[in-house]
Amino acid sequence: MHKLTLATVAALLSLGASAMAETQNWNITEENSVGIKNAQGKWTVNVEAGKISGKAELEGTNGSPVTYKVEGTVKDGVYTVTMSDRSDGKKGCVWTGHTPAAGGQQSHGLIGEAPCEGSKLIIRAGF
Repeated sequence: MHKLTLATVAALLSLGASAMAETQNWNITEENSVGIKNAQGKWTVNVEAGKISGKAELEGTNGSPVTYKVEGTVKDGVYTVTMSDRSDGKKGCVWTGHTPAAGGQQSHGLIGEAPCEGSKLIIRAGF
């Protein structure tokens, strides 16, 4: 009986630990630093213990798909996300997102810059 109880408790604990990872869909808008829209779509991310991982599926203003991987961290409300294997060829992109400042055009979600090799994006994320 004790073995069955211990096995049940162990199974429930392992399910509870995996359930702590939360999959989220974030609505994403990427813009060139001069304000011309580049792509809109979503990031499907897993957030667990301060770690972020997932994928991006966006559509450029010319109708072409933009896909890439996202990996990063969140600490004290600041999100740092590396975007790799971008289908649009941008390299070295790292986004630092935070809650928007009060009084700005965006009142919720996250906003931040993502310097890339040779360019810079402004990324807005809504949950």
